[in-house]
Amino acid sequence: MASFIVNDYILQEIDRIYLGKDLDKPVKIRGNVRQRKLLYHLNDARLHLLQERAKVSKQLEYASVTVAGVLHDLKTPMALIAGYAECAQDGVGDKDYLQLIRDTVDKLQSIVDSVSVPKPFAARDDIDVKEFVSARPFFYAIFNRYRDMVEERGIKYVIGRLPGITKWYCRTSAIVGMYVNKKLIDRVVQNIVTNDLRYTPRGGMIRVIFSKGRQYFYIKVSDTGSGIKQADVPFIFDRGFRSDSSGSGNKGLGLYMAKDIVVRHGGEISVKSKEGKGTTFIIKLPIVPLVK
Repeated sequence: MASFIVNDYILQEIDRIYLGKDLDKPVKIRGNVRQRKLLYHLNDARLHLLQERAKVSKQLEYASVTVAGVLHDLKTPMALIAGYAECAQDGVGDKDYLQLIRDTVDKLQSIVDSVSVPKPFAARDDIDVKEFVSARPFFYAIFNRYRDMVEERGIKYVIGRLPGITKWYCRTSAIVGMYVNKKLIDRVVQNIVTNDLRYTPRGGMIRVIFSKGRQYFYIKVSDTGSGIKQADVPFIFDRGFRSDSSGSGNKGLGLYMAKDIVVRHGGEISVKSKEGKGTTFIIKLPIVPLVK
């Protein structure tokens, strides 16, 4: 029977894998049959550790981005609450500001709840918890929620109507339908509108247009703001990207989160812009096909 000798090389490789050192370096297979078999198993262990390390790294990165995204998304509701409270104090307008504040507090709670997940990566903000919605009234209501915030800045806010719909493009003849996570889509709209608002001067305009195709529902949000430098356009959806200029390329984390949510809904988001001429964001989300 052939002897099995654990030589210095094998001991060194065992120590390296155990301590997690230089895991990118493959185990060199050599020696007799039994030694080679052991080294193959060591290399498999090395690959498994690499996979686990990558998984943990991804979970930590997602947790970091999620928390940063929540902090970012809390800014707009807080600004709305401050504005409503000021209007109520000054007696401006005839709206039920107390109810508006309550509604906004509920939205704050829903944003906070989105990170109250006990396990890393669990359901990823409940992305799988989707509801069937009628696209045009659903998106009209979300965008209309920001009307007061936009118009009090002296900016014209126009939300377009959806063209006529035929049953070929949707589940019934009355609606263009889709399945969405309402809370997450609301965060997308919030990020787009607040970014447009930030870089559109008083007297400017933000326009929202809805349209449809055979497979997708389209939302175009255009502003007459400062626009984005052409060199920055390819990067504005990158995590943490900030333009060197003061123009609307300075997006930070908001657009990164918006793109992540849209993509996880099976859609796409893109941008067209010209410096000094304004910016247009285009969102497309899949339509539920007609059930025959």
